[in-house]
Amino acid sequence: MTTAADRQIVPHEPSSLPELRAADRGVAASLESVLADNTRRTYDAQWRIFAGWCDEVGLTSLPAEPLTVARYLAARANSGASIATLRLATSAISKAHEWAKLESPCRDPGVRASLKGWGRRLSKPQRQSGALTADVLAVIRLTAVQPRSRGRGFETSEQAVERGKFDLALVAVLSDAGLRRSEAAALTWGDVVRWDDGSGRITVVRSKTDAEAQGAVVAITPAAMEALAALRPVGVGGEARVIGLSESQIARRVKAIAKAAGLADWEFFSGHSGRVGMARRMAQNGAPTHEIERQGRWKQGGGMVGRYTRGETAGSALRYL
Repeated sequence: MTTAADRQIVPHEPSSLPELRAADRGVAASLESVLADNTRRTYDAQWRIFAGWCDEVGLTSLPAEPLTVARYLAARANSGASIATLRLATSAISKAHEWAKLESPCRDPGVRASLKGWGRRLSKPQRQSGALTADVLAVIRLTAVQPRSRGRGFETSEQAVERGKFDLALVAVLSDAGLRRSEAAALTWGDVVRWDDGSGRITVVRSKTDAEAQGAVVAITPAAMEALAALRPVGVGGEARVIGLSESQIARRVKAIAKAAGLADWEFFSGHSGRVGMARRMAQNGAPTHEIERQGRWKQGGGMVGRYTRGETAGSALRYL
């Protein structure tokens, strides 16, 4: 997301990431396809900010000198950028040089030391997204079909029931399968299969960590399958979308569901809340890390599971206190 600090640095729109020679465009296209759409858009936005800053101060962006990158990091930090933004900026700059077959200035020891130094000065505990845990889901189930304000009036009972069916199916699938927003938006009825025990299997055709589109299959509980069955229209084809919302609409819907349920920290719920909740639920039930990583399609040993479940794992010390 571009902040006010970013807009202070960039007075105009330079060329997109990056300006490659015509002979390199085919290679660039194949490299671009390796990245998820959101990642590519984010890198492109960060590159535009860097290139615009270089134009403003009269420096070359491609290839960039290590000192240029270090000065840029200082300018961004002094304008209010977070350490997460600085790290993302260096990743985008490095990727741009990689695509242009140039040595990345971000590998320079001086740039690395600069980024590390800013990390010490700027790092703050990151506020985790609200989690769709078992307790939260129970509260949502109790409040899902209660009539809510709609425009200038209120929902009818029938409207509340239909909207509630959707809300329950959405949070159940997000929290069981740990779907990313992009995965939930792309989910079709043909990707969902019911098993004899009442549980279900969801095929995630393409995800952020699955660059080669090999796909993954994850399990969902019988409760989630019941919620989906209640939502599915009669006679709908397998190619139809289950959720039917965009990524941003999914995020707003989850936040609205949390707010309507009366959750005190509803503003911290988002399209990522299902993944956090899934990890925490599995950790609370004693699942080993590799099982949580498989369900969430995280790279093994990547550290994300530990970050999401640090509260649950900290409780293990109580056995010795």
